[in-house]
Amino acid sequence: LLTAISIERCLSVLSPIWCRSHRPKHLSAIISGLLWALSLLLNTLGYILCTVRRSPRVCQSLLITIGTLDFLICAPLMLLFSLTLFLRVKCSSQHLKTGRLFTVIMLTILFFLIFAVPLSVLILLDFLGYKFLYSPEIGFVLSCVNSTLNPVIYFLVGSYRDRRFKLALRLAFQRAFED
Repeated sequence: LLTAISIERCLSVLSPIWCRSHRPKHLSAIISGLLWALSLLLNTLGYILCTVRRSPRVCQSLLITIGTLDFLICAPLMLLFSLTLFLRVKCSSQHLKTGRLFTVIMLTILFFLIFAVPLSVLILLDFLGYKFLYSPEIGFVLSCVNSTLNPVIYFLVGSYRDRRFKLALRLAFQRAFED
């Protein structure tokens, strides 16, 4: 899903006129639905093959396929489109209001590289038979942190310059902690 978001964001910045006039209106919703369906299918297969039926060979093959799909296709595409967008924003002659977009792009790439890529590499290498000190609990925490960071980044960067929001948020926290 992050890959689809990165591609959509890059295309809308690189060719806004084409996106506005030729791109189907419901394309994002359709692609998101298909990605959710694919994810549901793969996770359901993983649950059935790895937990219910306990087929170690088939389970390992499925998990290697998922890891390869994630690490060799989705992650490079996301990084490629995000870096393309980053370079376009950074090298643009129009420096008007690129600060927020630049910050979002950089934070998204940074946190993805810190939390998601190392975890994907360790899991893929583990399934291929290379043993490392890998704790499922640490992997779960890293996965949760990575999954929740993008909405937080968008929210904080989007409200960064809104002073009324800051004051309201500060007041809400003060009231909550006083109670």
